[in-house]
Amino acid sequence: MLTDTIGNLFDFIPEANITEEYLYNHPGEYPVYSGQTEAQGILGYIDSFNQHLPCVTFTTYGVGAGKLFYRQGKYTIGRNCMGLRPKKIYTDKINLKWFSYSFQNTFYRLRIGDTEGQRSLNKLLLERQVITIPDIEIQNKQLMQYGHLELALQRVDRLLVSLQKISNFSRQYPTDSIVAEGKFDNFFQFSGGNSGLTEEFIYSNLPQLPSDSIQILTGSTLERTSMGFISRYAKPKGEKLKIFKAPSIIVARKGYAGKMTYISDGEFTTNDDAYVLAPKLEWKDSINLEWLIYKYQGLFYSLVTSRSDNATFNKEYAERQLIKIPKIDLQNSMVIKLSQPKTLISKSNETKKKILNLLEHTIV
Repeated sequence: MLTDTIGNLFDFIPEANITEEYLYNHPGEYPVYSGQTEAQGILGYIDSFNQHLPCVTFTTYGVGAGKLFYRQGKYTIGRNCMGLRPKKIYTDKINLKWFSYSFQNTFYRLRIGDTEGQRSLNKLLLERQVITIPDIEIQNKQLMQYGHLELALQRVDRLLVSLQKISNFSRQYPTDSIVAEGKFDNFFQFSGGNSGLTEEFIYSNLPQLPSDSIQILTGSTLERTSMGFISRYAKPKGEKLKIFKAPSIIVARKGYAGKMTYISDGEFTTNDDAYVLAPKLEWKDSINLEWLIYKYQGLFYSLVTSRSDNATFNKEYAERQLIKIPKIDLQNSMVIKLSQPKTLISKSNETKKKILNLLEHTIV
């Protein structure tokens, strides 16, 4: 059994500043691992590498700060990410794959920052953290338990791939059904949220009557997308509260940048971490917003300043994108066809989330 600080047990591997431009100009077969947590943290592939030994990477900044991944093969550690590798005297005493599972919650607990937004994990804090690592035989035995969960996760992932293929097929429509084509801002209006909607301000401006109550929605993709309610007469930073009407779409500006969330009815407000997207008046009855999300969510994910958990959605770039609008009846038909795979995908993702939660807890 080993009991010591992380800094005494492991060497830290620093990040390399790999830009999107470099990725584009140096395509290859070797992965670049970044601080993003989607797609297993793979930012892209290049024609070189700076690591060839196994390690554990962790996200240093963003909404996914502290996330651990086991890495092997030839690769590069990119931005907002660092690596851990046992010091030579401990190489045969620490199973890195086991470590990535067993200490996930420890790394999450060491994060600092806003619990609802960007967080960070400091190297100096990690270096001083004391941990206990059992004998290698115990690590290997526990890893077998994690393996059963990994197998279940792989099965869910295969189901999600199949459902996504069905979903993609259902999005198609005849080319002669297009009624309009042009830049995004020909059809839609982006509106910014309210600056200054902090928890303290909200607490100080709670509604006194039900009729004064306005729900605060955010662009978060976490389970809790509502920040509660506020008085419609509140004035964040001295400005009149911006109140929006559904149907409309909330677009996340930061963190899970580009994520589109459909709001079906009612009045609401939002903070400045989100945009509110709505069709212009002349297109109000010609566009189904649920269809828009199905068709263009992928485009919105690509319109960010960087592919990492601290990315920012580029509204100006989005407004210049060319889109096609089919007949409204075809939009409505697509939404109906996609409702069943959407429900199955949602349930499968919930199952996946539960498995991932189990993987992130210590098995004893």
